[in-house]
Amino acid sequence: MPNSKAATLRAELVTHLGVTHAAADNALLVTLDRFHSESHEPAVARAGLTPTEYMRTALDTLRFKATLIFTALLADGRGADARLSWEMFIEEEIAVIERAREALPPTALLQDVHAMRRIGRSLGLRDEQTDELVPGIIHSIAAGYPYRGPCQQDLSLTDILALVTTEDLTHCLRHAALVAEGRSRDAAEALRRMQHGAH
Repeated sequence: MPNSKAATLRAELVTHLGVTHAAADNALLVTLDRFHSESHEPAVARAGLTPTEYMRTALDTLRFKATLIFTALLADGRGADARLSWEMFIEEEIAVIERAREALPPTALLQDVHAMRRIGRSLGLRDEQTDELVPGIIHSIAAGYPYRGPCQQDLSLTDILALVTTEDLTHCLRHAALVAEGRSRDAAEALRRMQHGAH
């Protein structure tokens, strides 16, 4: 990150949040380290992005800003304010995702409750379980949206959600169900298979 941008972010944290300079410095280091770690995850390479490209995109996302604010408030000893700021960010994110989902064409899989439930049943899930898991899956897709590959740069979040296939949703539901059951080892293996199939 350029020194000028880092200085601007620190100044904003101190001025707008009233945190100490030490808390602002700590938050910036911790947040940058977190996103730098993410930039080396296999999913980033599969999206066709280098760690540098990922970081360049990440620094301009609302998630980076929200994480930075949360971390700064926490470092300043203001846990309640930190939680409130994060909850507000999540609420805004959910609203954006819901608007994108509502804009999906009727033919999109994520608009077809019956089709999603059929996929869930094929995995042994009750309809209620599928209904509970799908919003989390959509949120996960949306969280990765800013970091889409070069061939998808012109696609909106609605476009990305419209591209979800039966195979995609089957893999995601299987993984989410295993996580929900606390079967972390099986879930990790399912994720590896899913990622391997994406190559």
